[in-house]
Amino acid sequence: MKNLFKPLFALAFAAVALTSCNKSDNTDYEAEYLKEEKRLDSIFTADNAKIQRYIAETSSDPGTYQEDSVKVRFHYLDKTIKRGIYFKVLSQPTDDTYEYKATSTQSLTAPKLKLKYTATLLDGTVVQSDTEGSTYSFNESQPKIFNQAWYFSFFPYAVKFNGQDVKISGLGGLTKNGLKKGSKIRVITPSYWAFGGNTNDKIPANSPLVYEFEVLTIE
Repeated sequence: MKNLFKPLFALAFAAVALTSCNKSDNTDYEAEYLKEEKRLDSIFTADNAKIQRYIAETSSDPGTYQEDSVKVRFHYLDKTIKRGIYFKVLSQPTDDTYEYKATSTQSLTAPKLKLKYTATLLDGTVVQSDTEGSTYSFNESQPKIFNQAWYFSFFPYAVKFNGQDVKISGLGGLTKNGLKKGSKIRVITPSYWAFGGNTNDKIPANSPLVYEFEVLTIE
């Protein structure tokens, strides 16, 4: 499974390099990318305020949520922000023998899982769920279900390959060892790592989401 889920931030830099090949294009790409980074920065800021309010209003002990430590760089804004995900480990694995693996410095092996999950809006509305438990594979394209928040939730922060750290989406997962059989976790994600500006059935555009994942099996 190669070049897994590269963050959209990285795409801007490649595009700038390509513009030099098109001399007749008068677009100010740097200005456009700066504009886009400002837009994304404002979304992350707004989502963080919403998430902080949600945690304060719904948790008797807000301190039990861990703030994701991974940071993201806005190149044109010359600014670094936190990824903005908060999570709470609800149950530790009952079997931790599964091992996440990398096959190169750009490739992680995708697990096949049986799991239960729910996704809710910050107002508590359930927008997606599988309460019985079904089988999922990250090798399959399911854009209405899978998003970056899923991958960050399941994969470890880093997997070693020939002594080098390989990180999902170039950023890394939320936990040191990743989710395994018996793991249960609650994840609150900014909209960018969920479905972004796209409407997805019951999910409005630009919606932060609260996920709960319970891993029944993993292989």
